[in-house]
Amino acid sequence: MGSGGGLVRLTGGEHSGRLLRVAASGMRPTQDKVRAAIYSSLATHVPGARVLDLFAGTGAMGLEAWSRGAAWVEWVESAPASLRALRANMAALNVPRGAGRIIAADVFQRLARPCPGEGFDLVLADPPYAQARGEGWLETVAGLLADNGWIKEGGILVYETEGNDALPDLPRWRQTRDKRYGSTRLLILVRESTVTPE
Repeated sequence: MGSGGGLVRLTGGEHSGRLLRVAASGMRPTQDKVRAAIYSSLATHVPGARVLDLFAGTGAMGLEAWSRGAAWVEWVESAPASLRALRANMAALNVPRGAGRIIAADVFQRLARPCPGEGFDLVLADPPYAQARGEGWLETVAGLLADNGWIKEGGILVYETEGNDALPDLPRWRQTRDKRYGSTRLLILVRESTVTPE
């Protein structure tokens, strides 16, 4: 996420139009128009889904999923300012305890462990662009999600980045979208089945 405080707006679902708080530093929330485009393309996948929001920041991506009917959302974030904004946003929207939870943890440390329960249907990842590109986070995140059961077969990974880098080889993943919205590059990948056809 990038600099500057302020507000962002939920773009759809039961809580469409509600404003979310953004921390004053260290945040680059996904733009409203990008979130709207993401959820337009995922419209049939969100209702009833289990959603994992990585590098959650304000929580806007996961809160958007909850507003649009996701059954359960987990937000993973480690920065104190971001966690404060996320908790404030969940309280302002009265997100019920049974709808999700915040995991105050480093994303990579969290994903390095086996998923403690059922895998997720939808994973949202919006890491800091420059560091993520320089250190190859897409390959690492995709690998950990698949290796440790965090995403179901057929589950969807939405990954935000920038630039024109060639995508790394991602075994067990099929790319379905690579589209730009201003400086944001949006990748959508589907976790392929490990079952070999007879």
